[in-house]
Amino acid sequence: MNDAGTELTAVGRIVAWVRVHTRREPTQEAVDALTGLIPRGDDRWPFVRQFVALILLSSSIAAFGLLADSAGVVIGAMLVAPLMTPILAASAATVRAENRELAVAVAIIGVGTVCAIAVGGVVSALAADAVSSSGLPTEVTARTFPGLLDLGIAVTAGAAAGYITPRQSALGALPGVGIAVALVPPLSAVGITWQLGETEAAKNAMLLYLTNLAAIIFAASVMLIIGGFRPHARVSRKMLATRVSITLAAVAVVAVPLTLHTVATIDDTRLKRATLDAVEQWDPAVEIVRIHAGVVGDVAEVELLLTGPNEAKQMWTLAERIRESYGGPVDLDVQYSRDQRFRLSTR
Repeated sequence: MNDAGTELTAVGRIVAWVRVHTRREPTQEAVDALTGLIPRGDDRWPFVRQFVALILLSSSIAAFGLLADSAGVVIGAMLVAPLMTPILAASAATVRAENRELAVAVAIIGVGTVCAIAVGGVVSALAADAVSSSGLPTEVTARTFPGLLDLGIAVTAGAAAGYITPRQSALGALPGVGIAVALVPPLSAVGITWQLGETEAAKNAMLLYLTNLAAIIFAASVMLIIGGFRPHARVSRKMLATRVSITLAAVAVVAVPLTLHTVATIDDTRLKRATLDAVEQWDPAVEIVRIHAGVVGDVAEVELLLTGPNEAKQMWTLAERIRESYGGPVDLDVQYSRDQRFRLSTR
């Protein structure tokens, strides 16, 4: 009675569907698709050489694209990047309890990671005159402050990759997954920022890469399990839960700093909005030339460069308006200048 009643509920139907689909055996075509991700035997070393060549080329494209602040070039680098293949191979080896193949996939991922970071540093050194740490391009800074949205993207992209890989008819969609989740660009950003001495930015870019790596392996593994892939030996099946739990723990670990970054971003955005509103109320004729607003500890720090046609009003009233709008203590640093316009003619 309880089972029958459960099957009538939405949760029961979902559980029944998962049980049916995870108990079925994958087709030989699907098995061959996973086995062929990283060739075995004599074909392995040619694959590794090709992988290294592609990672060097894709990371070079990504580095130049990041420094040129070109989103189109960075997207092109994502299409060339070969990192998704060994990552999916690691997921396949995880759910099939193939220890040797898992070690090979992880080693290839490690080689690709080191190569991409090194290329980013070299390209940054060669282009030292075109970029400085005081003015990082937007495409670089975009990879240096990851948040929970990036984790969500990586999880869904990993699930898509895990669904697509065993299905030859759907492989045309796999490049879209490579574009959706960034792997090589964050590594290039690590090399660029590290070479420029921006160690904090380099750590954040590395965090973005590790987030994508852990989330893709976990989500792809789950989709492969749902697709019917699992070890054949009973002992290996017991190890499967441990392996998946480890990947889930890795996702949870990276989620902690991502949550902190997201909360900080929300606070900074709220402070900036409060500052803009406060300036508008303080003097509608004033124009904000530059604004820097961030929360340090429990205190909001705001730096403003303002210009206006009139004498500056009392600054303490502006600080008070920002405090009231933001709802917390504020340290305000303001530089104010009068609008001046000169039209001269000499004959």
